[in-house]
Amino acid sequence: MRFTSAEVTYKRQGIQAQKTKVFLQMDVSEDSPTPEQPVDELAALRDEVTRLRNLVGPSEKSYEDLSRDSRAARDAARSAELEAGRLRAQVVELENDVRRWQRDFVWFRDRVVKKIPLLGRIISRFGRQ
Repeated sequence: MRFTSAEVTYKRQGIQAQKTKVFLQMDVSEDSPTPEQPVDELAALRDEVTRLRNLVGPSEKSYEDLSRDSRAARDAARSAELEAGRLRAQVVELENDVRRWQRDFVWFRDRVVKKIPLLGRIISRFGRQ
């Protein structure tokens, strides 16, 4: 299909009119940005970030220090929990030993000390003092 130059011009005008309507609805100008604008805008944004960092203070370095401190605190808490668990196990082991010694003492007292009267009196005297 071939169009005459008048038809092509008419179609171009119609397309341009549609673009204008769309841009008016979108509130966007038809001017295309020049390549220099993003560079200037980027420099302006970097300057703004620098100014804000000077006002606020934190930077990537302080964030890294904070995250490093956080990881160190987490590791310290984990090692403290492991140590507490180890100590709990040691306490349970000592309690078991004490129970065993008490049981052995009762056995020894019932079997040996009470069967020998003289030894029983000597031990009971030490128990009263």
